[in-house]
Formats: sequence, C-alpha cells, structure tokens
Amino acid sequence: MSSRAATSNSLRATPDIADVTGTHHSVNSERIKARFGSYHVQVLEQDAAARLASLCSRHGDTDICRTLAVTRFATPTPATLTEADALIRQGYSIGSTLEQAGQHISREIIAEASVHCGHAFTQLTGQTVMLDELLSLRVYRLDAGPNQEDLLPYATIAEAHHPEHIQVSDAATPVTGLGTGLWSADAQLALEALLTALR
Repeated sequence: MSSRAATSNSLRATPDIADVTGTHHSVNSERIKARFGSYHVQVLEQDAAARLASLCSRHGDTDICRTLAVTRFATPTPATLTEADALIRQGYSIGSTLEQAGQHISREIIAEASVHCGHAFTQLTGQTVMLDELLSLRVYRLDAGPNQEDLLPYATIAEAHHPEHIQVSDAATPVTGLGTGLWSADAQLALEALLTALR
C-alpha cells in the first residue's frame, strides 16, 4: 500500500441506513457508534489494491481507534458494486456504504485469533490500550451483491479490535499459531499488512 494516499483523510460514514429494507443488519460502524457515541473513518494508507483504515470514535479532541482494518479489494470490482466502490475508495465505511447502496453482504470467516498490541496501535488508541495487551483479530472475506443468491467477493479484510469494542475470546488461538498456507493470497497479504500496522 502507498503511504501517500489519504494520510490526513477523515471522512464520516454514509448517512443513517436503518431504513434500508431487506439488506440491513448491524455492521461494525453502527456498533462503534452505538457503543461509543460517534464513528468515523481515517484512511491511513491506500492504493488501487488495498487500504489501511482506523475506524474511530471521537472523544473531545482525541480519536480512538476501535478497529484497525486492512482491506484487500477483489479485482475486478463486480460491476454491480462500482458506485458503492467509488465512495469506499474515497474513504467511506465499507459495510454501511454497501448497505446504503442496497447491497446484500455476507462474511466468510477465515480465521479468528489473538494478537499482542504494538506501539502503533497504542498510539492510534490514544494510549487507552497498553503495549502487549491482547487484541481480538479476525480475517474474513466480504461478499456483496444486489441479491442474496448473487453475492460476489468484494474484499478480504483483516481487523484488530480495541478490547473495549470486542474482547478477546479465552479460546482464541494466538496469531502465531494460525496455519495460513492454504489461505488465498489476499488473506495472507491482509494479515501480514495488519500485523505490520499494529507494531
């Protein structure tokens, strides 16, 4: 990913999507807003293939990262998703933007694990998460489309979460114990980029 793109870009999620019928379910942006009172996206890095984003809540003058996400976009972009994709590439929230566009979405979990917090994540959380504290990590493929029967891969995403947002399961496998050999290239690259971003 290129560090030149949107480093200082901070864009809010799309407008409220509660009135979308047939496609709506709780997405990460809504859960963050409901739990912490606000939500916005800071795109930290982006290029044609991927983006690194901090999904934040704002407290006074401080943004606190609740989810750090690496997204690897499927290529080519499905034709039915091009309008939503254009907004997402501008920095809008992925799940809520797709739902606002009337798309059905589905997640295929690839792995869930725990990972130690590094210096970078401590900084992004405004020092509210301590170095080496355990974080919940998830890797999944996000499929989307206008009909539930016609979903196509849109992105592969690796996320790490602030413990106040999503707690680590006692049964979570340490990330070092994940077997990634059979994963897709996008899943492997997303996880690698996320681990680098956490340090």
